[in-house]
This record gives sequence, C-alpha cells and structure tokens, in this order.
Amino acid sequence: MAHPFEDKLFAFIGNPKRCTRREAREALDAVGGVTDESISTFTEFVVAFEHDGKTKKYAKAVKDSNNGYLILLDEDQFFDILDGKAKPPAKPDFGKGVMKLSPKNLEAYAKQEEKAWNNILNHKRMKNMAKYGTTMPDGSIARVDLRPLDSTRRILEMMKNQPDQYGIVISDTPHDCCSVCSRAAKIHIKDDEGSDYVKFCQDCYNEMIAAYIGTEMPDFIPEQFLCKDDTGKSHKFDIEFLIFATGKELTAREKGKFKRRIEMHGELNADVGVMLQLLKKKIIKAINTTHIDERGYIKDCVAKGYIDYNRKRDDYDIVIDGKPYTWEELKKNVSLHEGWNIKIEFSDADEVLE
Repeated sequence: MAHPFEDKLFAFIGNPKRCTRREAREALDAVGGVTDESISTFTEFVVAFEHDGKTKKYAKAVKDSNNGYLILLDEDQFFDILDGKAKPPAKPDFGKGVMKLSPKNLEAYAKQEEKAWNNILNHKRMKNMAKYGTTMPDGSIARVDLRPLDSTRRILEMMKNQPDQYGIVISDTPHDCCSVCSRAAKIHIKDDEGSDYVKFCQDCYNEMIAAYIGTEMPDFIPEQFLCKDDTGKSHKFDIEFLIFATGKELTAREKGKFKRRIEMHGELNADVGVMLQLLKKKIIKAINTTHIDERGYIKDCVAKGYIDYNRKRDDYDIVIDGKPYTWEELKKNVSLHEGWNIKIEFSDADEVLE
C-alpha cells in the first residue's frame, strides 16, 4: 500500500525539534514525498515546525488551510503519519467565497492533471537533488548537476563574451539528438558561420539557461490552449516556453488548417502566470480578427501578419489571419491600389502593430 505522503508536495516552516531539517526532508523523500521552498497552488501539506508564527509563509499556510486548499500539520502529526502511527487529517472544506468548478470531461481532465502533476513532481525532485543532494552512507553529500557537460558550459561562456559570433536557432521540425538527453533537438546553438556547436531539446535548453543565468523555471506550462471564436469554431494552439539570456518567451502556434502564431515576451523576473493570461487574451483577439475577406481582398486597406519560411516551396509566405499567402497571391491586392501610397512596417513578434 502506498504511503499517504507519496507523490504529495510539502512545504516546511521552521525547524524540527527531534532532528535536523535535512533529516526530516530525507525521511519524507524515502516515502515518496517531495519538498518545496514555497507554498503554491500544488502544495498538499504544510508542516509547521518550531517557528515564531510571524512569517508571511505561515500566514499564507493558515489562510490556505482555512480555505480548504491544503492540510496544515504540526511536528507531531507529521512524524506520526510518516511512521505509520496515524492517518492524515481530511482536507478542510472550501471556505466562504471559494467556488469549485467541475470540468465537463472528467476523464480527459484527469489524464491532463496526472501528466502535469508528474511533470511538476519530477521537476521538484530534480531541483532538490541539485540543491540539497543526498546523504551517502559515509555522511558525505552527493548532488546532481543539472547543467550540461563542461564543453557546453564553455560554449555558453563564449556566447556570453562574444555574443555576436553565436546565435540560437529554433527549429519548427525538431531533428538530430539533444546533447543532454538524446531526445529530438529543437534548439541549435550555432556560430557565425552557421555550424552547430550544441543541440538541445526544449526542456534541457530551458533547464540549462535557467541554471546558467540564475532564474527559476516555472512549475508548470500548459502544452496546449483550446478556445472558441465568436462563431463557435474551436481553435487549438500548441504552447512553447523558452528562456533567453535577456528574458522569457511564450509562443502559441495554431494547429490544423490555420497557422496563426502569437507571442508574448517578458523580463527574466516576469510572472509566467501573468504572461500566460496575456497570451490567452492575444489569442482570443487574433482568432476573432480578420484582415482579408472571403473574396481574398484586404479589408479597410490594412493587413497584419507575419513572414514565415515555407520549406516545401523553399520560399517565404506572408501569413495573414493564419493563412499563408505567396507574393503572387497578394498581387491582386497590391495592383488594386495602383497609385496609392503604401506603408510597410515591421515589429518584434510580440508587439502589436497599430
């Protein structure tokens, strides 16, 4: 039978009386529990060891416990449950003003939740192994190094010192193998002559950059976003998250017939949750906005889109309203306005053209 703490996320407050904080954490690790530094949406238990009761973390734990979000334990309860002498108390009922919504498709929701939860737990476990390590039989501490090989780190140093000589290429069709985990490589770091130096899958690249520049990886990024436009038509977008030396980037790419691409950039300290909400708003606006009518003519003399390389044609497309056009297909729109003035304006992918 599984231990009641297995695959549960914990936050510790204060220090235990009967052992060290490390020993408490390792005892929890032994039964499959996972510790975290902060209290988040995913925290199941908070253990209040000896403390002064004045910290914001403790105040949040009490509030979240009262609202039914988590279970607050004292030291005796924690060790009694850990040793199998007691069972965990039931989670409190949701507090006043807290509304719980049930998903329409329970089975699909459960599968998505399980996948997301496993990703979160594995991410936390790896971070703990890197930060705290494991106590070996001889008393030494063994840590996991999440950074790539020394050769990769040297390349990163060169990129930092000579940024003009190196570039990052993101492939829409991942190929070759990641230098770290052997999965399909999406990120290629190249020199100024276009030669590959290092190749990463998206996850290993983000872990590597986050460790290198000293920023935190988000606990969870949704893989897809589903929405409907004003006509009731469904749209599906794949969500991609990347960290760069200067900031974070979220990209939504539409699946299916249309190929809309919406981006959201943020600073290194930007809240990814806020970025996701803003990205969703941009997606909703994009799927409800059209610049070319059913006859193929530009409406109101304004068209907005992006330039995309078409590998099949070995040429570039102009993507408007999610549909790719060749220059020849746009010719009738240009020739229709013979004698008119024209304005061509470019911007970064996340900026809104006025």
